[in-house]
Amino acid sequence: MAKVIRYKMDPANPPPLTEAKKAEIAVLKARSESDVDTSDIPELTEEFWQRAIVRRMAD
Repeated sequence: MAKVIRYKMDPANPPPLTEAKKAEIAVLKARSESDVDTSDIPELTEEFWQRAIVRRMAD
């Protein structure tokens, strides 16, 4: 039987970034928008936005 571990993070007080994560973010920030492949993400149409429902996220 697998254990389920739950972790609740306070978005106002996130844990510090490791040096590895800082380096990964720096590489991603240096990329241009044209380097990012979004071809697998469909465009959102006007119909999508007309039918969208705004819901508040649970605390």
